[in-house]
Amino acid sequence: MKVSDLIAELLNAAEKSAELARAIRREESLFHLLIEEKTGDDKNKRFGFDFKTLADVLVQEMIRFDLNKKFSGIGKRVTGEENNKFTNFAGDKFSLEIKDNKKKTTALLCKILDGNDRAATTLANLVHEDVTVPRPPELEKLESLELDKKEIGIWIDPIDGTAEYISGSRDPEFRPGENISQNGLPNVTVLIGVYERSTGLPIIGVINQPFFKTEDGKIWSGRMVWGACIGDARVTSVPHGRDQPPVGEAEKPAVVTSMSDCKKLGTYLCENFDILTAPGAGYKLLCVIDRLCSAYVLSKDNTYRWDTCAPHAILRSQGGGVVKHQQALTADLSGGGGSGGGACDKALRDLQLTYHKAEPKASGSNAWCNMQGVIAYSDPKVLQRLVASLTKK
Repeated sequence: MKVSDLIAELLNAAEKSAELARAIRREESLFHLLIEEKTGDDKNKRFGFDFKTLADVLVQEMIRFDLNKKFSGIGKRVTGEENNKFTNFAGDKFSLEIKDNKKKTTALLCKILDGNDRAATTLANLVHEDVTVPRPPELEKLESLELDKKEIGIWIDPIDGTAEYISGSRDPEFRPGENISQNGLPNVTVLIGVYERSTGLPIIGVINQPFFKTEDGKIWSGRMVWGACIGDARVTSVPHGRDQPPVGEAEKPAVVTSMSDCKKLGTYLCENFDILTAPGAGYKLLCVIDRLCSAYVLSKDNTYRWDTCAPHAILRSQGGGVVKHQQALTADLSGGGGSGGGACDKALRDLQLTYHKAEPKASGSNAWCNMQGVIAYSDPKVLQRLVASLTKK
């Protein structure tokens, strides 16, 4: 299959997912029907409790269904954060999947929703709606590239930032495109990442931010960014991507992290970096892509492959990357600096997160946890300065 065609379909899927997320959030009566607490191995370690919403599962299975319809067989290459097993309020268990027509999907959703035909019909209409995004002109640079669908895998986080999605709040100080949102709907993202099964390296990433801005606080509009790094080809929709000048040695770059890691990391980084916080792993990675900060640092095992695959591919297309935090602290990153050769460049390649192998001796969602923490960077020089600060005695 052509790379340009795959990216075009991923963009369609991401936008359709964003429209579904916005539609569910708008209908308050429908939204409250859709919350189910995660338990056991599916429970995310980041919170005392975590939620799996029907919105999450619908988005995930809709992306799988739509991609498989375009590229037969690719659906089994799609892995998402969510288990598609769903329990209705009566305790009946169902496997949620998109059927080949709207009537069948409605019938299944009606069972899951305890006979709520109105909600089931509304959701089925959204799931089976055709959404087409205008084909980006940047795809012309990839027209000659082909991929074997058997040689790729796809990671999806259908709605990253579920807690923010459920709360529905908004940071009153947030200015879209200018600063980092501290909480609320702008921190929600849809993440779709493609990786090579042979190397595990991410090669295509699409991020949709469904709730980017609003004029009245009620009607939201979103935006989408994407990037590809396949062989020597690097293409991104972010206008200031790879042409962004390197961070000057005299500057004090901004670094974003989690609230739980802020105090610990600040002890090491505050002298050379400004420390910022924000919720949502996908959103923090998007802030690095957008150059709202120079890096995202997390020392804990609080992110997963579905969080990082899509942003990682985009950062690679810009000349950056995402590496293992603990391993980076012991690596030799001196010299080279991403200049195209040398020991540093090899070390950077070896440190990159990969997405094809589960963590040994781990089960459930923990099998795909980024156990060593992460450092996402826009420029190798930023990574060098971060590691120097974090290892300073």
